[in-house]
Amino acid sequence: MVIFSCVVLFLSLAVWFELSSWNAQLSRTNSYMTQTARAIAQHTDDVIEVAKQPLAGVTFQISDKNKTVLHSLELIHVMRDMVKRSPYLRSLAYIGADGRLIESTVDSFAGGLDLSGQAYFTRHRNDISLEPLIDGPYKGLLSEQWFITLSQRLNNDQGQFAGVVVATVDIKHFVNFFNSFDTFDGGTFAMIDATGRLLIRTPMNESAMGKSLADTPLYRDALLVSNSGNFNYVSPFDNIRKASGYFKSSKTGITALVAIPKQAVLRHWIRLAQTRWLCSLIALAASVGLAIYLSRQSELRRRDERIIAAREAEFQVIANASSDLIEKLDDHGIRQYVSAASRSVLGIEPEKLVGQSILESYDADARQYWIEALANITAGSSVERLIVRRQKESGELAWLETVVTRVRSFSAGSGMVAVTRDVTSQKRVQEELDRLANTDELTQLSNKRHFTGQLKRLASEARMVGTPLSLLVLDVDRFKLFNDTYGHLPGDTCLQAISAEIQHTIRQGVDLAARYGGEEIAVLLPGMTETEAWAMADLIRHRIALLGIVHQKNQPWGHVTVSIGVASLCHDNDPSDDALFVKADQALYLAKNTGRNKVVGSADVSDQQTAAAA
Repeated sequence: MVIFSCVVLFLSLAVWFELSSWNAQLSRTNSYMTQTARAIAQHTDDVIEVAKQPLAGVTFQISDKNKTVLHSLELIHVMRDMVKRSPYLRSLAYIGADGRLIESTVDSFAGGLDLSGQAYFTRHRNDISLEPLIDGPYKGLLSEQWFITLSQRLNNDQGQFAGVVVATVDIKHFVNFFNSFDTFDGGTFAMIDATGRLLIRTPMNESAMGKSLADTPLYRDALLVSNSGNFNYVSPFDNIRKASGYFKSSKTGITALVAIPKQAVLRHWIRLAQTRWLCSLIALAASVGLAIYLSRQSELRRRDERIIAAREAEFQVIANASSDLIEKLDDHGIRQYVSAASRSVLGIEPEKLVGQSILESYDADARQYWIEALANITAGSSVERLIVRRQKESGELAWLETVVTRVRSFSAGSGMVAVTRDVTSQKRVQEELDRLANTDELTQLSNKRHFTGQLKRLASEARMVGTPLSLLVLDVDRFKLFNDTYGHLPGDTCLQAISAEIQHTIRQGVDLAARYGGEEIAVLLPGMTETEAWAMADLIRHRIALLGIVHQKNQPWGHVTVSIGVASLCHDNDPSDDALFVKADQALYLAKNTGRNKVVGSADVSDQQTAAAA
C-alpha cells in the first residue's frame, strides 16, 4: 500500500509537471508564431512602401506635360534603372488606356501585348482612385515565376483614364524572408489579402495560388475576428491539423500567417522531455526499491517515520532530476529546500540558499514583483507566475520565469513551492524582434513609428512632472542634388554616416534619434531646455561638417552640411504633441531659407513673425 501510494504521488507530480511543460511549450510556440507573423507583415509593409516610390517616379515621367521625343525614348531606361536600384522590384510596366503594353523592363519586344483582361487593369479603368492596388498572384509568361503586382492608375490632362503603371515583386522574396526564421519541421507560411484570397503559400502549391479562403474556418473565425492571434485549423491543402499565428497589416490589409503541424510541436516537445522522463523512471524505480527494502527490514517499527522519509527522498530525487529549479518556501518566503538545479539556474550551490529569503539578490523592481506575488498567495491565490531579471554571481544577467504554488501539508499548515526556469533565450528573441520592428533599416536609427510613440510618452511625462523636453529636426542641405550628382547608393552611405555621427553625439540611453522620412532626422532631448538643445544641435551640425563628405553642388561649402530646427515643449501653450514638432519644423524651414548650414530656434521664428507683422 505504501509503495502504491508513492507511485501514485510520483505519477501525479510527473503528470502535473509534464502538463505544465506541454502548456508552456504551446504558449512559447504560439507566441513565436505570432511574433514571426508580425515581423513578416511589417517587412511586407516595408516592401510595398519601397515599391510605391518607383511607381510614383514612373507616373511622373509619363504624365510630364513638357515631355519630348527624347523623354519618351528614355522612359524604358528610367524604368530599368529604378528596377536595378530597388532591392525588391522584379519589373516595371506601362500599359496604355486600351490595355496594350507600351513599355516593360522584362521584355522590350512584348510591346502591344493585350493586358486589358487583367483584374488590376479592369479595377483601375473603372475606379477613379489613384491609390496603388495590390493584386495577384500572377505567373510570368516567360520566366514562369510567381509574383504579386502593385499598380496605379494614370489620368490624362482632362482627368480621364490614360493607362496603368505596374510594379511586380517576386513571391520568392517573401518566401526567402520567411525561411530565414527557425521553424519546426513542416512549418508553412502564407500571405492572405483582405478578401481572403491566398497571395503566397510555402511550400509552393500552384493549385493553391490565388485560391479564396473566405469560406474556411480560418478566415471566418480568426482573420475576420481579430488582427492578430493564434488559431488551430485543418489545412484545406494537405488536411493536416496545424497551430498558427497570424498578424494583419493595418496599412495593406494583408495577413501574414505562420503555421506548424501540431504533431511537429508534439514531437519537438517529446524530444526535449525524453531525458527528463528517463530520469523520472529511474527515480521512480529507485524510490520503489528503497521502499521495498525498508519495508522488509521492519514493517512495524517506526512505520510513520519511514513513510515520511521515503516521501521526502522521492521529492528530492524528482526535484534534483529536473532541469528546473524547485524550491520549498514557508509562508514568509524563506527557503526550506532548494534543488540541485540552483547551480545552473542561479549559479549558486543549493546549500547556500537554504534558510535565506526568496527576496534576496534581486533588484528593487524584481523584489517588488516577488512581494506582490507572496502577498497574493497569502491572501488565498493558489498559483502566481512572474518573470523577473536576476544577476548571477558570475555577473551574467538572466531572465527567470517562476511559478509559485500554494502547498498544504498534513502536519505543518501551508507553504509554497516555486518552480523556476531560465527563459533568457526566449526573452532575447522577443527583444530582438521588438528592436527590428522599431529600427530604420538603412540608418539603424529608430523609425518614424517608434519616434511618434516616444514623442507622445515623453511629452506626457514632461507635462506631468514639469520638466523640459526639446526636439531637433535636421535636414541634409540640397540632398536631392547630392543624389542626382553621385547616385542613390552614395546617398544612402551619406545618410548612414550622418546618422552614426548623430548617434555618437547625443546622450546614450537618454536621447532618441529617429529617421523621420527621406533625409529628415528628428532627435528627442528629454530634460533639455531650448538653449541647451540649441548647443547640442550646433555641436551636431559642426561634427557633420567635419565629416568632409564631398558635395560640390552644396555651395559655398563644397561638402555635406545640415540645417537644424530647435523647439522646446511649452507646457502652457502646446496643447498637443504635434505642436512641438510643428515649431521645430518651422525653425528648420527658416534655417533652410536663410542660408542653410545653421541652427534656428523657435524663438527666432517668433521674432521673424513679429517683425513681419510690424
